[in-house]
Formats: sequence, C-alpha cells, structure tokens
Amino acid sequence: MVRLYGIPGCGPCEIVKMFLAQKGVPFEFVNARQNPEAAARIAELVGSPTAGVVLEWDGKTEVIRGVSPATLNAWYARYREKAS
Repeated sequence: MVRLYGIPGCGPCEIVKMFLAQKGVPFEFVNARQNPEAAARIAELVGSPTAGVVLEWDGKTEVIRGVSPATLNAWYARYREKAS
C-alpha cells in the first residue's frame, strides 16, 4: 500500500492520485489538512504541500517535485521493481 501525503485540491496531488488509480496501485491519501502529523511530514520533506508530493511504500519515502509523466513513470518503474 502506498501512502500519498497531500491536501485536497492540490494540483500535483490530484495528478498523482489519478496516476496511481490508472496504474492499479493501491494507495491511501493522507489529508494534511486533517492530520497534523502528515502536515509536519510534508513540511519536513518538501517545505509546502504544493511544492511536491510525498509517497511512502515498502519502508521507503520519496519526494516527487515537478510532477510530470516522466517523473511519475520513473517512480512507477522503481515501485514495480520492488514489488516484483
């Protein structure tokens, strides 16, 4: 299960949510507006909820800045490699 930290309506977060759903990746969206620990995690790793996306899976944490098809596909390749 992938945990996606973000805030509702954040453009990059919404794109990543759609990407994960399209790829069939099970994920949990952690709303930083309702979860102070999630907000602190985002601030620690990214600085601002809209500055990037924080993903956690399989004991790993990754920040994706500049969400694009290339960055998402590169993350997905790493995710699939670990899932195999």
